[in-house]
Amino acid sequence: MVNDIVTTQAGARDVRGPHHRGDEPHLLREILRTYQALMAGFSRGAGMPSSRFLIARLLRAAGDEGLGTMELARQLGVNPAAVTRQLNEMAREGLVRRRADSRDKRRSYARLTSRGQAAFETAHRRAHEFERAIASALGDEEMRAAASLLEKVRAFVEAYR
Repeated sequence: MVNDIVTTQAGARDVRGPHHRGDEPHLLREILRTYQALMAGFSRGAGMPSSRFLIARLLRAAGDEGLGTMELARQLGVNPAAVTRQLNEMAREGLVRRRADSRDKRRSYARLTSRGQAAFETAHRRAHEFERAIASALGDEEMRAAASLLEKVRAFVEAYR
């Protein structure tokens, strides 16, 4: 199964066998390849990895109160350890300030510093420029169709058991 969806930088493997004719469309493969290309392009275009961008966006919305690691992980749908690693890196770079919960020292909260807010604002502006560049390459009708198709795929996957 994994070999059916794995691709290389040079392109997709030619996988034929009992499950493949060789000419069928591979939506999952194309979504994965597109996701990889989008995330790399986003990081280059925005000047910030998407994982860090998403954390910064949530912290910006939270304001001076900040958010706890567990809340960030819950909202992002990721492991809290991954959030902790990102926050530690962001704190070392002066982008976030962390503080321990006064009642429960096991919990900590993070908020953007002024440097972090400026970095997010720049990345946010550049992310919109990247999206506009994609839109100009596709056109309005194709952008709407692509967004609609991806929404349907996401809804199906979320409901799939």
